[in-house]
Amino acid sequence: MADDDVGAPAAVVSGDLTCSPCVEESPQDAQVEGVPATTAAQSIDEAAKWKERSGRLGNAVNQQKARIQELEESDTRLKRLLNLAKRSIESKDASIESLKQQVVELKAAAAKQGRPKDPRRILHKVKHVTHAGQTTLWCLVEYTSDDDDESRPPECGWLAFQHEADLLEYVRRASGEPVRVPDLSLPPSDVLQMKLDLSDELERVQEEFRRYRVRSEITRKQKEAELRKISASALTKQTEQIGGMDLQQELQAARVQVRRFSQLQTSAEERERELQDKYDKLAREHAKLSGAMGETVLAMEWRARYEQAVADKAALEQQVVMAASSSDSSRHVLDVDISGNDVAKLKMEFALYRKRAMQVVDLKDKELQTCRIPGTAGLRRMSSSNSLNGFETSSHAPTTNEYLKNIVIKYMSTDQDEVKEHMEKAIATVLNFSSAEVKHIQDKRKGGAAGGWGLW
Repeated sequence: MADDDVGAPAAVVSGDLTCSPCVEESPQDAQVEGVPATTAAQSIDEAAKWKERSGRLGNAVNQQKARIQELEESDTRLKRLLNLAKRSIESKDASIESLKQQVVELKAAAAKQGRPKDPRRILHKVKHVTHAGQTTLWCLVEYTSDDDDESRPPECGWLAFQHEADLLEYVRRASGEPVRVPDLSLPPSDVLQMKLDLSDELERVQEEFRRYRVRSEITRKQKEAELRKISASALTKQTEQIGGMDLQQELQAARVQVRRFSQLQTSAEERERELQDKYDKLAREHAKLSGAMGETVLAMEWRARYEQAVADKAALEQQVVMAASSSDSSRHVLDVDISGNDVAKLKMEFALYRKRAMQVVDLKDKELQTCRIPGTAGLRRMSSSNSLNGFETSSHAPTTNEYLKNIVIKYMSTDQDEVKEHMEKAIATVLNFSSAEVKHIQDKRKGGAAGGWGLW
């Protein structure tokens, strides 16, 4: 429509402009050629009309240009509005897509809400007290999710319980792993009060520390001043007494040296007497062990052991006879086995005992030889308390004790003087009686005590 309106006036204008020169040239040609005046006047009028018409056409053209400009501005505004509408439509489309996504999520959430949620853990537990005094327990619960996307936060929610029993019942009904109920979280008011209390306590402690530091600094300075005074006075006294101290120290050192020499002399004399006693004792023990007494002791021990073995064998044979009434062959095999084992055992023990006795005799010989050389180190290692250390410190000490027990039993049960005499010598040897002890026993025996040595 606009293009047609614009083209029509343009065609009219171009037609008028081409025709107007022809009209204007007609009067001139008429004048030249002698055309009548009336015709010229008409031509002038027509020319004026054409001129007026041309003016009107020019105005129309100007109006048409203004109209075209208005139409162009309107077209620009329409294009701008079209762009705005396009952008608005795009934003609306994005909003629609977002709303569609929200609708999908809401539908999925509604589908999930259709089945019960299983709690995974309880994050916080808070007690809320209303103005009316009603208590409510609020728990922040993290639910289990089937979504494998770990970047998404877990689904959580607050649940209210009127009583602690309701919360425990909810936890008990939860499926899966047991859910632990945390302790009550402090409300903001309690936290604020705790912070205020701690701040006050911190300020109080800091103030006490400051006072203590001031007091300690004052005390330190006082002690330093006292130490300086004491050091000065001590230095003065030392300076005054240094002259007499040298003589006193020399005199004291001389006294200490004399006292030490006296002690050394006394200890040397005691050591000499002790070594002499040890030498005499070892000589007596060597005489006892190297003479017939050693053989007597060994023989008595062997006899006691043999008698004990025979008695044990007889008892065992009696037990075998009583227990083997149903089988003679088994009794014979057992008897042979027991008797053979006892004899072998006795032989082995006697050999070991004889070997130890010989070792003791050799040891005493070596000690006696060492005692004959004064100042040797062997005198320091001799023992004067026991001459049978090899027996008592060895693993066969119970055997010696058993032997002594047998001798005492035999001594107390026999009435023969000769047997008692041999047993008394054996007991004195085993128990390591000293010469003073033997003499004391002999004196009491000569004094008329009844029964051997008169000790029982």
